[in-house]
Amino acid sequence: MKIKKIYELSHRVDADREEYRLDLDSRQVEGWEQFAKYPRLPDAQYLISELTLCTHIGTHIELPYHHDADGLDAADFPVEKLVGETVVLDVSQYGNNEEIPLDELKQIAGEKIQPDDIIFFYTGLDKNYYTDKQHNRPYFATDAIRWLIEDCGIKLMGVDTSGHEIRHKDGTPVVGQPNHELLLGAGVPLIEYLTNLKPLLGKRTWTYTLPVRIIGLEAFPTRVIAIEWEAA
Repeated sequence: MKIKKIYELSHRVDADREEYRLDLDSRQVEGWEQFAKYPRLPDAQYLISELTLCTHIGTHIELPYHHDADGLDAADFPVEKLVGETVVLDVSQYGNNEEIPLDELKQIAGEKIQPDDIIFFYTGLDKNYYTDKQHNRPYFATDAIRWLIEDCGIKLMGVDTSGHEIRHKDGTPVVGQPNHELLLGAGVPLIEYLTNLKPLLGKRTWTYTLPVRIIGLEAFPTRVIAIEWEAA
């Protein structure tokens, strides 16, 4: 098969605008003691950087270890569960602090979900990224998350907002994170802050989410792409 189009589904991360910690230190090679032995030509660029960051910046994936002490981390989560056929469901009719209930989610999904699918949810609220409305989002009823896991058999979930967790009607968090605990406890990772999902509505594509394999990390910024294939 030939590739028809590749879609970028992850945000660009701006260290100057990021709400969580992201410190970037970039120096020419001689500025680092451990690398100063490597000479460069006088006008050449030989740049080496160090990052100190929160693992939940930008478009990021949360792995089971985030809420399950025995869950898999970024180093050991199986790659075959991070790549696969993907469906984007439209939940853009739900506004800030509105619940997405199970019965309505079933109607939206129809017959679109197949076992072992990756499911992304389009709200259109990715436009609020890096604004004072960055955390405006609907949330999923917990039994809707259970249905996606147990009845639909999804292997990865993603949203184009800052999360999917239940919250009070005024937007304040509830005690605990029942949606996270249910999803990640079942071994299903969650991607937050996806973008550019609208062009994928009504299509089945393949998506690829590949975080760096660092031992002990519960989450990590990731680049997510979708590939649309030419018809056979």
